[in-house]
Amino acid sequence: MRQILGGAVGLIVLIGCGQAAVSPTPAPTFGPVLSQPQAEVSAATNVPIMARPTEVSAQPATPTPAAEAAGDQSEQYRRWMSEARTLHPYSESIDTMWQVMLCESSGNPTIQGPGELIGLFQYQPSTWNGPWNPYRDQPIIDARAQIFATAKAWSDGNQQWWGVCLP
Repeated sequence: MRQILGGAVGLIVLIGCGQAAVSPTPAPTFGPVLSQPQAEVSAATNVPIMARPTEVSAQPATPTPAAEAAGDQSEQYRRWMSEARTLHPYSESIDTMWQVMLCESSGNPTIQGPGELIGLFQYQPSTWNGPWNPYRDQPIIDARAQIFATAKAWSDGNQQWWGVCLP
């Protein structure tokens, strides 16, 4: 029995012969090891130590043209939303309509999305030109017409047309 165990131990020792000792790392070593192989390695954990930047210089993000368009027009859009809600009452707040508009178009009245969706509230031309819409004689990219048409749609109970954008 002792000879059998001794042979097994010898076999185990021979399997590792000629290989450098490697200790497992306590955590996966993805990006830092691959992207910065010159990083200093901690003797305790054998994990690269990433140098921390001494100075952080954050630059403000440049607003997109769509965000600037909404910003430039925000007061006017909100006035129109208030007027439209008076003419076509609906239960949601003006802030809700504002959020839906930002979700749909970022406030860009000329934006065209997938499937021919156009304008602030992303109407399809066939929907825009429907008999429900008293503003259909206005261009589909007319911001005021889209706001008033959306108030009319909401007043008629068609909020579901805006699906995921309606909170």
